[in-house]
Amino acid sequence: MKHSAENIVYHELIGLEVTVILHSDPTLVGLRGIVIDETRYTLKIRTREGDKRIPKLYGVFRFRLPSGLEVDVDGSLIVGRPEDRVKRVKFRRS
Repeated sequence: MKHSAENIVYHELIGLEVTVILHSDPTLVGLRGIVIDETRYTLKIRTREGDKRIPKLYGVFRFRLPSGLEVDVDGSLIVGRPEDRVKRVKFRRS
């Protein structure tokens, strides 16, 4: 399954470029980098200033997909272990 705007909340986020566009912690707004790790409640991103751990729940993130498309995602939609989030995908039979 390729990354798309429709499936980003179910997809692997590691390796994607990300920018924090809104957050309850204003010091995190504008932070950008590459997602290098993910836990149930946080994203770890590599920035020019070093690695930062960002809480997912209270933020809105802009992910750049491999196609170049940018998608804004409410952090509450990606809370959860990555492997469990992937299992939530429901496939339709054609």
